[in-house]
Amino acid sequence: APAGRVAIGLCPEYNRQVETVLATMFDQIGGLQKLVSGKTVAIKLNMTGSPDMRFHNMPVEMTQWVHPVVIGATVALMGRAGAKRIRLLESHPDGAASLQEFMAAAGWDVNAIANAAKNVEFENTNYLAGHKAYARFMVPGHPLMYAGYETNPSYRDNDLMVSMAKLKDHRICGVTLSMKNMFGILPTTIYAMDAPVDEPAPTVVPGNRAGM
Repeated sequence: APAGRVAIGLCPEYNRQVETVLATMFDQIGGLQKLVSGKTVAIKLNMTGSPDMRFHNMPVEMTQWVHPVVIGATVALMGRAGAKRIRLLESHPDGAASLQEFMAAAGWDVNAIANAAKNVEFENTNYLAGHKAYARFMVPGHPLMYAGYETNPSYRDNDLMVSMAKLKDHRICGVTLSMKNMFGILPTTIYAMDAPVDEPAPTVVPGNRAGM
């Protein structure tokens, strides 16, 4: 198979230059319009841990969270490229708080992100929210533990799924990239120790096809 295109850009600081550099990088990998025009785009953010979990009292976006400037720049570029709907997705355990409130607790300007493009939506995917049922994703091949997993349907009901990774250090995983970024898509309302909340039991199927 042909190798995928990769673009690398440099931004000394998180400022308006980020959007300019990202625009150039998207052009270098073939253009953004053909990817998002007329489509519903889901963006899995990287905001694991609570807003008050600080490393050396630094802002969370400088350590373990993706930076709001990167989010806003990406949303703006996708909007100008013709995205019909942009959905920002992340899981957090506080069911009483929306994703916008979760961001605001970190000191972010949520309105700036929401207004970066038309039809920007936010969803806390740790819960079923307004959906009727979870979406099941089956593990391809011969799974060793589970044959499938339940997630919020927003990870399924989109035309383009984007994982917004962050290069960071983690005391458990070391350097984390896109693998760690997808951490959190499994709702703790099903899979945590005190689960289930939304459903009587996990609907995953044990992966005994692998002999376990």
